[in-house]
Amino acid sequence: MHKYIILLFLFISATSLVAENASNVRVRQEGKAIVVTYDLSKNSVVRLMMASGKSNQYTELKAVTGNVGKGVSAGQNRKIVWKPLEENETFIAENVRFKVEALSSYDYYTQNAKIKTIVSGQIGYSTAPQLSYGAMIGQMYKGIGWYVSGRSNFQFNAPAELACDKQGYLDGERPFYTGNTSTTHYAVNAGFMMNVLEKTTKNKFNTLGFYLGGGYGKRELQWETTDGLWVKYVPTSHNGFSGNIGVFGSIYGVTLNVGLNTINFKYVEVEAGIGYMF
Repeated sequence: MHKYIILLFLFISATSLVAENASNVRVRQEGKAIVVTYDLSKNSVVRLMMASGKSNQYTELKAVTGNVGKGVSAGQNRKIVWKPLEENETFIAENVRFKVEALSSYDYYTQNAKIKTIVSGQIGYSTAPQLSYGAMIGQMYKGIGWYVSGRSNFQFNAPAELACDKQGYLDGERPFYTGNTSTTHYAVNAGFMMNVLEKTTKNKFNTLGFYLGGGYGKRELQWETTDGLWVKYVPTSHNGFSGNIGVFGSIYGVTLNVGLNTINFKYVEVEAGIGYMF
């Protein structure tokens, strides 16, 4: 069967063409090809789009050659050749409109990025008091993804063999303490993150979303006795399940997050971070 083309648009006048960041767009038919010419004011990423009938939905044309794609140089009489029969066995359309979309590399990147990676520095604080520092890395595809985060005070003591209660008693006896304390604290979490603005914002690096995850954490406060022994202070020492939840947002890639982290739902920290999305 021979391929054939039926053009029912009685050729498009210049007024029916739509251009973005391009001007003087013209169209004509040369045999079985459609030739679109235009003037370009600056180097751009160029796509040829088409809509037909009553639809306002433009689709990108693939069977195109010429001054199209990435790295198109500025100039006059740029030319794109579209071969409809290389995209479809037949082409039947009416009220066809073409759009030359010409974006800077940055605009194209920010509007079309599907995979985004977040890297940020993190800090945690509790009224214990306790400070911890760490990092978060995450990745999203079309607004849904994963993250891994970790924080610590970077002080890692050997687990205490003895443990005392709130008043400092060990098996009914209270030793003498020097007043020196030492704390080991760390938390590692992994989980789910989602950007709720993925489909509504033009710049894909302007985001607002949430994250939720779990992992393992430990906080152990130790008191030193006058005998040189270290005793775990049980009331504020916890280890086991760690969970965190929070929100994040970014503007042109600069990303902030704030949330809460808990260990066994008994010890709670406020966490915050700043980083970059690319």
